[in-house]
Amino acid sequence: MVHHAWTASHSAELYGINDWGAGYFSVSDKGEILVTAQGESGPLKISMLDLVKDIKERGMDMPVLVRFENLLAQQIARLNNAFNNAIEQSGYRGKYRGVFPVKVNQQCHVIEEIAQVGAKYGHGLEAGSKPELIIALANLESPEACIVCNGYKDAEFIDLGLQACKMGYRVFFVIETPSELPIILERSRALGIQPLIGIRVKLASMVGGHWNATSGDRSIFGVTIAQLINLVDTLKAEGMLDCLQLLHYHLGSQIPNIRDIRTGVLEACQVYMDLVREGARMGYLDLGGGLAVDYDGSKTNYVHSRNYTLDEYCADIVDVIMTTLDPNEIAHPTIITESGRATVAYSSVLLFNVLDVASFEPGPLPEVISEEEHAMIHNLKELLKTANVRNLQECYNDALFYRDEIRELFKRGQVNLRSRSLSENLFLKVMQRLLVLAEDAPREFSELPRLKEQLSDIYYCNFSLFQSLPDIWAIDQIFPIAPIHRLEERPPPGRP
Repeated sequence: MVHHAWTASHSAELYGINDWGAGYFSVSDKGEILVTAQGESGPLKISMLDLVKDIKERGMDMPVLVRFENLLAQQIARLNNAFNNAIEQSGYRGKYRGVFPVKVNQQCHVIEEIAQVGAKYGHGLEAGSKPELIIALANLESPEACIVCNGYKDAEFIDLGLQACKMGYRVFFVIETPSELPIILERSRALGIQPLIGIRVKLASMVGGHWNATSGDRSIFGVTIAQLINLVDTLKAEGMLDCLQLLHYHLGSQIPNIRDIRTGVLEACQVYMDLVREGARMGYLDLGGGLAVDYDGSKTNYVHSRNYTLDEYCADIVDVIMTTLDPNEIAHPTIITESGRATVAYSSVLLFNVLDVASFEPGPLPEVISEEEHAMIHNLKELLKTANVRNLQECYNDALFYRDEIRELFKRGQVNLRSRSLSENLFLKVMQRLLVLAEDAPREFSELPRLKEQLSDIYYCNFSLFQSLPDIWAIDQIFPIAPIHRLEERPPPGRP
């Protein structure tokens, strides 16, 4: 087999860096991972290896969770610009107002950066509790920004939001259970302040993906269509239907398929239209979260990926709303999305060092195997001579059989420890031989993925999952992992 010279670009392809990196992460010719961030005078490229050296010079060591505020700012800009471009190109007569869910990342420097960068776009915050509402009120300055209040709301929570409305903040109380409306109405009358009301509805639309428990009839959040009508009738009876201005739904986090997103928007638009016909003032359509992150770079509807770009996501949402509302002469609403994962995911990187490695390399083998050794051991030795590209499957099956038989013999005391060690080394040697042959085989070897897994090293890394997790909303989520340097070197066989 001819091995061409290995370059850093080969490593970038091997680890998929150019696919999941979203333009933020790349590999230099020196084989180091670079982070590209937008600076005041233009793009800045930072070597992750240089960053580690700087961290150590300051007396710190790995593991370190690094957050790039520049990337956070770029994601907010990308999201708003993509929606604004879709709105302009399609002639949409409404606006876009994104909100960031505070619960996704409550660290002050994250929220402060989002509020500061988002001010020019009117980017707001979503609050699911009284403390989160206080955080939103303390950080938002743009009068265009929305504060969407989800979650359970008691009288104190509602009083705080009503006072904020009186001060000029655009605070929406999203009703998630019918029991919340009487509290909102009572506190509104007591304080003499008109509330901005939204209703979260359960859509029948179901989505794929791992985090889809908030879609469909069995969603634990939101009101049913029947409950929605009852709420509308209550507001009519109270003479406060004009306070209902927002329709909210949420199908789930990390929605990988754009068709599911379109289906949800279509159903929500039908509900929105009928609320307008009922006499509600409306004006805002909140699609919740769902904008996915392509963690594996495959650009598919796989659970850890997405089969759409950000521009396609925005354009499809705008298109569905227009094509549904325009024939019915319904005014275009302000579009709200609550993208949390997609806003912060790229800005967090966990750097950790490798403490040790367990390599599945065969130990030294004797030139001649004693005649006293078991026949199965001699059979393993013979496979090294007979293996070729035409009998890969047969040799693979035989090697597994011989190894397993020797292990059983060892359990029964018919093979000693040294013979067992010899057989394990021979087995690894055969597997390595088959791996080399498989890469040159004219036909794809079906056991190749399993073979690579059997021979791959085990790395012992210095980090605590619970203390260092870069994205708490990605539990049970895969993460792209790659070395930050020496990427100009070819990895040994079976060790990407």
